Amino acid sequence: MKPSVGVIIPVYRSAPYVRGCIESVLAQTYPVDQIVIVDDCGDDDSVPVARQTLDDAGREFRLIRQPRNGGLGRARNTGLAAVQTDLVWFLDSDDEADADFVARIVAAMTAHDAQIGVTRTRRVDENGVVLQIDEASPPAAVLTGEQYAREILCGRAKAYACTKLFRREILGERPWAQDQAYEDFATSVRLSLSVERVALVAEPLYRYLYREGSLSTALSPSTLDLFVVEDDVRQLICATTRDAGWWRDFVGFRYREVLTSVAHVAMRSAHASGHRSDLYRTALTRVRDDISLGDLPTLWAGKYLREMIFAVLVKLVPGLYSAVLRWR
Repeated sequence: MKPSVGVIIPVYRSAPYVRGCIESVLAQTYPVDQIVIVDDCGDDDSVPVARQTLDDAGREFRLIRQPRNGGLGRARNTGLAAVQTDLVWFLDSDDEADADFVARIVAAMTAHDAQIGVTRTRRVDENGVVLQIDEASPPAAVLTGEQYAREILCGRAKAYACTKLFRREILGERPWAQDQAYEDFATSVRLSLSVERVALVAEPLYRYLYREGSLSTALSPSTLDLFVVEDDVRQLICATTRDAGWWRDFVGFRYREVLTSVAHVAMRSAHASGHRSDLYRTALTRVRDDISLGDLPTLWAGKYLREMIFAVLVKLVPGLYSAVLRWR
């Protein structure tokens, strides 16, 4: 029997984009059996637009309103409690998927008896221009869960929830981190480590909208949640005995995804505003304190050369690094 598919769409301040998002679900060539909209209290027209789009299509759906804005992880967990399908898709309300997104991933999961299926990502601007493909080409059509977790750790795959389909039984009740930003990374690593096989579709079938001022591009207290992610991933890596290569790749992840990301968002915020806020100083101080030149041999062994250059410059001459970043 064909597995059933449910989609959970947390909706928060995405009025210009949510119609396209919903329409991309309705256009799927493989049937999406259950649609759950989670109103995360954005106080704009996003939810009315979503409802109208589904009503116009004559499509049944479930609408759940959060008691307050609780963030993406909490909204996903709320929606998950209402889903009874075999497979679950978590879709962001400002993104879209190609019409064969579900069909291709389901076919790959079925062919390889996989518990997670994933595709690659086209990052686009607000005019629809493709900026980049976020992931490297997959090394195989199927990987073990541990191999795929290692791909995420090394940066060759992305931890995005929205590019994946999950078997419902592997998710549990509240898989996504709540009350913090960057809730995807540690959860995707943990879920990958928990399964036998992950099926990979090489084509980039997901369209991720890159917006200035989004969480990943604007400095806010949530930016510092990346340090929480670092701690969560460290615990996952240390929970069982793993070889030295895992620790080497964790150090590479720490510099690439945490320290570099925090520094870049902080510096670009200062460039845009023309002044260095208290939050900027807090973020840069934490980054510089966390950089250890003793990590350079480990980064060298892992061929993390960009991370080595970042570590040396930000630790010793942060002003020079900031000046170079301004004109990149």
